[in-house]
Amino acid sequence: MNCVQINNSQEWHDHVTSNQKPVVVSFFAEWCAPCHKLNPQLIQEAQKNCEKWQLCFVNVDNEDLYDVVQQIAKAQIPSVHLLNRGTSIDSMTGYSERKTKSFIDRVCS
Repeated sequence: MNCVQINNSQEWHDHVTSNQKPVVVSFFAEWCAPCHKLNPQLIQEAQKNCEKWQLCFVNVDNEDLYDVVQQIAKAQIPSVHLLNRGTSIDSMTGYSERKTKSFIDRVCS
């Protein structure tokens, strides 16, 4: 499967900013109930579309990634961003099944 948990700035660089593929990054927190609904849906979509994009997860409570979270997610969770070489080109905040499907459709097009 094409899913990676990002734990530090080196992993962010390796899996997101240096990645040749587009990367979908889910900014989540363990205490966030909508995140627990969103992330399994993202994993399911990543399994079907692994050749097109990579899925990464960033826990917003990880202090090692504070700057990344502030720069991209801006403390809004759940927050999902499509990045190309580290630059956000599309995003979605909040959760609904329909909203997530629409976002994934845009990512895959």
